[in-house]
Amino acid sequence: MIYRPDIDGLRALAIILVVLFHAFPGLFPGGFVGVDIFFVISGYLITGIIIEAQARESFRLADFYSRRIKRIFPALIVVMACCLLVGRWVLMPQEYQRLGQHALAGAAYVSNFLLSTEAGYFDFSSESKPFLHLWSLSIEEQFYLIWPLALMLASRQKFDTKKLTLLLLIASFSLNVAMVERWPTITFYSPASRAWELLVGAFLAHLHLQKKVWATKNPNLVAFCGAALIAWALVESHAGMQLPGWQALFPAIGAACLIASGNEAWINRRILAARLPVFIGLISYPLYLWHWPLLSFARIVEERPVSEEVRVAIIVLSLALAWGTYRFIEKPVRDGKTRKLIAGLGAALAFTGFAGFQIHSHSGVPKSDPTKWGSKWAPTRECQKAFGEEFWDFCSIYDSNKRPTVLLLGDSNANQFFPGLSLAYAKDGDNLLNLGHGFCPPLLDINVTAGNNKMPCNAVAEKAIAHAVNDPSIRTVVLSMMGEGYAEGRRSATPTNPGFIRISSITEPALSTNLAVLEHSMRMTLARLSAANKKIVLLISVPMLDFNPRTCVASRPWRITPLQLKTPCAVPQSEAKARGKSFGLIVNKVARDFPKVTVVDSAQELCDGDNCWALRDGKLLYRDAGHLGVDGSMYLAERLMPKLQ
Repeated sequence: MIYRPDIDGLRALAIILVVLFHAFPGLFPGGFVGVDIFFVISGYLITGIIIEAQARESFRLADFYSRRIKRIFPALIVVMACCLLVGRWVLMPQEYQRLGQHALAGAAYVSNFLLSTEAGYFDFSSESKPFLHLWSLSIEEQFYLIWPLALMLASRQKFDTKKLTLLLLIASFSLNVAMVERWPTITFYSPASRAWELLVGAFLAHLHLQKKVWATKNPNLVAFCGAALIAWALVESHAGMQLPGWQALFPAIGAACLIASGNEAWINRRILAARLPVFIGLISYPLYLWHWPLLSFARIVEERPVSEEVRVAIIVLSLALAWGTYRFIEKPVRDGKTRKLIAGLGAALAFTGFAGFQIHSHSGVPKSDPTKWGSKWAPTRECQKAFGEEFWDFCSIYDSNKRPTVLLLGDSNANQFFPGLSLAYAKDGDNLLNLGHGFCPPLLDINVTAGNNKMPCNAVAEKAIAHAVNDPSIRTVVLSMMGEGYAEGRRSATPTNPGFIRISSITEPALSTNLAVLEHSMRMTLARLSAANKKIVLLISVPMLDFNPRTCVASRPWRITPLQLKTPCAVPQSEAKARGKSFGLIVNKVARDFPKVTVVDSAQELCDGDNCWALRDGKLLYRDAGHLGVDGSMYLAERLMPKLQ
């Protein structure tokens, strides 16, 4: 295809929007539409190359993939290798272990699939994933693994490839619109529901090849319309909207209009084809690769949002690294033509992925040792096979060779007690089983929606309660949950996202408040367990913090700015009581009607009348603002056991 500098300028627009969105999300909340623009550009250029070569009968699959390898691998290898080296020195062990997992996924071009399994309550925040941005690269390469083959097959079968492109475009877009409300995470990361954006560019490439681009009759008008569509999408889009959805049509069609308007349009000729936009467009790929890891590392090591000055400095550094990568790595490699070069790049990327695998496998703490428990108690495959696939998030048993005698059931606020309680119960000859799921209270007859995700809570609770009722070896059932979160509809002690959690009753849809739903479901659950003559404990979880507990200790190996340690490392007890009051009243009200139920408030072991402490005896008890770490789990288990027994 003939080189068009204005398309590099359009690339510049896309990368600028993405970088500004990542660096200043509050100022540029719609900047993520840059990815939609990238997809259209990619589909147009790559498909144009393929169909032009097919028209000349010179297309070779091996040549196509060789060019892709030379184009994509070099910068990716350098950025990933640098991140793994830097992460070794600035990340905590579990953060480094997670980085290794994402490096392996990035090297295998399956980051989108990994991220789709992580999204949700237990997922680490997006800012904590230096390779998060590789999801879009993975979708592109998955598409180009299949697309050339589809075009070749259609050509051999004498099927019009333009019609094929249009049919697939419509199918993919329809799938996107149909799925986005019910399965927003899957829709966002799935190549099937994202392919239509690449196919918009592909269809435009077919029109250009057949000289049927009507835009050339009035290029200025079409270019203006394209720019207006992108501007509208930028202004109207926001981070909370369901993506991609039908709204992604606006930046996609806008990008297609700018491409279709050609070199003669004033916007393209005077703005997009200017020297600076073209330069930024040329380095857009390495700039995309560099900017997010730098922002992410800064956020991780600071353990808080970094200053605007630091973010500006990161953008400048990203530009410098992108230029260096383009000038000294991308261009020399792209000009190379030997088979050894292709093999070497493949081997280098494979080695990077293998390094990530080794880091993930060996740098983290052993999952089987409760005394080394960290972010959350990991489920085991053996437990899932024995007790049910519903518990893929939380399923652990202290001794898999013995029947369980105590069942710990709930969400992450129950899961946090497992390390300490499993050891404490074992001292008395009991065997603790932990079953549950993120964002699922241990209650029957309840629907939970967290953000945009509908949780499988009723199926989880039914299965777990059935185990408790039908297994005579289980004598005690401990129920725990993020009570104040479900009562107030939020996931943290801060006032943000007050409607993040939405609950409702399945059999009593008329119940209009969260507290009414909780009371109804709690009564139903306790009635079933009481009828089975089980000892029941309602363990009220720990107070939520309104700060990051890591800011209480200087635990990081490296920081950008000096850490001002938080003192006291606590929340005022009056505030903690106020936040948990409504849920506590419901628990006590219901428990009075069930004499076999014991209510235990874990806050009593953390609070002293003035404060509820996150740091005791020099040990940090919390791992984040809402959950205990290993030391906290051990600390509370020792003090709670007399009440639990």
